[in-house]
Amino acid sequence: MFVQRAVALVAVLCSVRAHINDAEQKADNDDSRFVQPLPDWIEPFENHTKALFTYITAGEGQGVAFDWLAELVDTFGHRHLGTAALEDAIDFTVERLKADGFDNVHTEDVPDLPHWERGNDLAELIEPRRHKLNILAVDGSPSADVTAEAIVVQSFDELNAKAKSGNVEGKIVVFLEKWSGYTQTVKYRGSAAIVEKAGGVGVLIKSIGTFSLYSPHTGSGARGSNIPAACITTEEAEMMYRMQERGNKLVIHLNFTSREVGIVTSRNTVFEITGSEKPKEIVLLSGHMDSWDVGQGALDDGGGCAAVWHALLVLKKFGVRPKRTIRVVLWTAEEQGLLGAKAYHKAHNDSDETFFFVSETDQGAFRPKSWSSHLTFSGTTEQMKTYDDIVLLINSFGVPLSIEPKAEQGDVTFWAKEGVPASNYITEQGRDYYFYFHHTDADYMTIFKDGDLEYTSAMYATLAHVIANMDSW
Repeated sequence: MFVQRAVALVAVLCSVRAHINDAEQKADNDDSRFVQPLPDWIEPFENHTKALFTYITAGEGQGVAFDWLAELVDTFGHRHLGTAALEDAIDFTVERLKADGFDNVHTEDVPDLPHWERGNDLAELIEPRRHKLNILAVDGSPSADVTAEAIVVQSFDELNAKAKSGNVEGKIVVFLEKWSGYTQTVKYRGSAAIVEKAGGVGVLIKSIGTFSLYSPHTGSGARGSNIPAACITTEEAEMMYRMQERGNKLVIHLNFTSREVGIVTSRNTVFEITGSEKPKEIVLLSGHMDSWDVGQGALDDGGGCAAVWHALLVLKKFGVRPKRTIRVVLWTAEEQGLLGAKAYHKAHNDSDETFFFVSETDQGAFRPKSWSSHLTFSGTTEQMKTYDDIVLLINSFGVPLSIEPKAEQGDVTFWAKEGVPASNYITEQGRDYYFYFHHTDADYMTIFKDGDLEYTSAMYATLAHVIANMDSW
């Protein structure tokens, strides 16, 4: 038995060592991009973009985006759809953009948006002991006052199995789902309608995040349901699961005063540097101005807004007059389902403009520190090769950054589906660290460290400059 275990242990260690060797080999191969010769067509951009990059990351451009964002979020705080804070922040930003001297500074109305207002929502564990739960209601959750037995489940499959046996009817469902990446895990935040259909009278979801310091996360997902829905902390979801496993009966009281208020109109914010030769061909950079009603909305997505603003400001400061128009749009109502971007796409779909490239940064405007940081890309194989040439230019400045093909492109998905080359920026921190703070009270300026906004700005300045001036894809 000892020999068998020893052999098994050696096999495991060999497997781990092979995995480490593969990772180290990949890192070595990627590091070669720092010194890889640039394609001939990229070389004319090298000196100018290096000057832009150095100015932002190591020159007078340091701290500019941080200060711009800090003034915005410190002055107005979070910018939830339907609040004066959001609309006042938009007005404030427009005045600053005009003072910057950008072209075509304006806003565009986005009507008929859902206005949900958070109330004084309470959740308390009654049995097996009294304990106030730390919650944030899910957007769209209705008012309710319900006390019921609760069950903890770990997946939709388990919920369905319990529903078939009649063990969900009249109960509050608590989800203790496993993290499987944001796209898969966030489906649980939209579970209210599913639980209601199964006979449940309320739902509490373990917050959609990778780590918790007793921090609930909010977000969309309950609109259209008739039962209260909230996110709870990982700590309390796990506690109730342990209680259930020991045979304890769980009883929870929910008293929610959150409510749908009606519909509102908000605005997308637009500014640009107009193209000198092809002004109707648009290179689009974007982030979203709105946030949830917690924290400051600095990470999600104030940082993205600040980065693309600073990218355009530096291009203007350097006297860049691109062939194509470089436009920035700061979306509204992103958090409710990309509604600002959807309205903008619809309004401009029949215009005489052509979108040449579209992009967004909305998963943490952090400095890339490893080759796990990447730009997602949607487009043809040839377009992706061209994009990789541009990223190689960024690599030559000592920046670890790769490309990953991906069809879904957040706010700019509407253009990507029509074949417009599209990209989003995701750092290694955007896969994990970002979700420590995402949609929580901890979304403050403190998250950003030296170099984060600078490197994000510098990368977007490089991308915009080259793409707006290159001959074609």
